[in-house]
Amino acid sequence: MKILLVRSSSGYVDVRNALYNIQETGLAKAFNRKGHQCDVVFWGGKKEEVIEMEYDEGKTFKVFYLKAYDILKNGVYKGLKELSNKYDIVHCGGYDQINSWILAKSIPEKLVVYNGSYYSDFNTGYNKKCKVVDKLFLPRFKKNNIFFDTKSNLSADFLKQRGLTNVYPVGVGIDLERLKAKELLESPLSDKVSSLKQNDKKIIMYVGRIEPRRNTVFLFDTFKKIYESDKNTRLLIVGRGEKEYKDKCFEHAKEIGIEDAIIYEEYIDQKYLPLVYSLADVFLLPTIYEIFGMVMLEAMYFGVPVVTTHNGGSDMLIENGKSGVIVDNFNVDEWKDKTVRILNDESLKSKIIENAKTKIENEFTWEALVDKFISVYEKRLG
Repeated sequence: MKILLVRSSSGYVDVRNALYNIQETGLAKAFNRKGHQCDVVFWGGKKEEVIEMEYDEGKTFKVFYLKAYDILKNGVYKGLKELSNKYDIVHCGGYDQINSWILAKSIPEKLVVYNGSYYSDFNTGYNKKCKVVDKLFLPRFKKNNIFFDTKSNLSADFLKQRGLTNVYPVGVGIDLERLKAKELLESPLSDKVSSLKQNDKKIIMYVGRIEPRRNTVFLFDTFKKIYESDKNTRLLIVGRGEKEYKDKCFEHAKEIGIEDAIIYEEYIDQKYLPLVYSLADVFLLPTIYEIFGMVMLEAMYFGVPVVTTHNGGSDMLIENGKSGVIVDNFNVDEWKDKTVRILNDESLKSKIIENAKTKIENEFTWEALVDKFISVYEKRLG
């Protein structure tokens, strides 16, 4: 089978210098290892380029940087229809992308749309956008019998509620080749990372943007309760954020008396993140809305128990209490109790770590997910 993976959003992706887990390249390698021909399309802006990506010591696949317009963060490509004629399946995302709507007219018989978004009261901008998309895009998707695979069950439900019938949840994978790459395993801790190690401290970790969606103020309030119960804990945060909101969060941390117990790094090179995960005892992600959350995949793979909300990723990844903990509310005391229990119960912690790592390795690598994608493609072609 010849498969073309298309990133529908605009913005340049430097595949040559990226360290790991660009979804399209990770999935492309998995397809090619299975004996299919799979190539990738990325937004090239005003320039067009074709490069060969090497994997498995000499094997390659193509990455096409096509000329494209940027329309409201949507990539609208020149020459994509002509390129698509060389492939059996064109796989692009998502439900709300202009590119998906265009391809639904030009190549409906070979198109599969990969969707991640779902409804959330918090996601007001996307909800308004979908009112427009439902009127403009949905009729074509239905008329032309477009197939969808989704990153989560929540996303599948979101599409089915719109009357779409060919919808199949498959999930998101992780690229173990990059996580196990030589430069990751052999890199010494940088001075920056080394300075994070606190002797005999219990480390609560958060990686990601500091923003309202990720509920950073609540994270600080939760850590305050944890810190009050055990002064030996520290909160490690790695991530950027808009200055106004970030300043507000850290001013709040100062007001509630946890400023000195927070270790903050705005940025750490991704090649060192596996080593940073090794410092953590628990990973907290009190996100209000999450399409999937690659940080959960990473934390689970690297042996850090995850405590999070019910979201797109946790719904697929976590069996509550066994491979992680889902807290379906924002009660500070409950979050504190769940976290402290993991910190203090080595048996529970070890069980969660083992179950989580097994879950990721067996079900949520790109290699593990390939057959699910192929099943959808065969239904589309069939």
